[in-house]
Amino acid sequence: KLSEKIASQMKFDEDKKEVIAYGLTAIFQMIVIALVISVIGIIFGFFYESMIIFIGVGIIRKSTGGAHSRTMFGCLIFSILSIVLLSSLSRNVLNIQLDILQNIGISFVVFIFCFIIFYIRVPVDSPNKPIVKPEKIKRLRRQSFTILIIFSLLSVVFVLLTPLNSRFYSISVSIRLTMLWQLLTLTKFGGKLIYKIDSIFSKIEK
Repeated sequence: KLSEKIASQMKFDEDKKEVIAYGLTAIFQMIVIALVISVIGIIFGFFYESMIIFIGVGIIRKSTGGAHSRTMFGCLIFSILSIVLLSSLSRNVLNIQLDILQNIGISFVVFIFCFIIFYIRVPVDSPNKPIVKPEKIKRLRRQSFTILIIFSLLSVVFVLLTPLNSRFYSISVSIRLTMLWQLLTLTKFGGKLIYKIDSIFSKIEK
């Protein structure tokens, strides 16, 4: 309704109205997800980790692409549940502080694993929005690898900062899980998994 009102006032055609509706829907989804995971994160003590994963996936997904839910309801529920799960793992399960060399080694292994999958799969488009222009593919690949390097370095930096504040360690873990989660959505297995879970949410919604 809001897109129709805007399109009517601006005298836009049907195509532009759909673009506005898509953008408003995306903004609405982001706001709802951010609010819900913020409340859950504050209650259960993993607010910072949930924000890292929420923002991190949003940043890297713009250039890598990946599997996604087919409905808004499925996207909301799946996003919230996955962020809450990964945040809880970062804060409560995997928050076992290892020495610096072991942590650097883990970050290096995660980086190499992601680099291989990124090299093979990125960018992953969708049937509705295929990416065919060579220059755009090169740009997205370049951006993806740049973000991957930055995230990997940040995971090491936060480990090095752990002596100043132990919370930095779980933040480092959340960055690694962000990379691994996005990697999963790039694989065929991840796509099938998300499709099956999304089918369950679609039945619940109906």
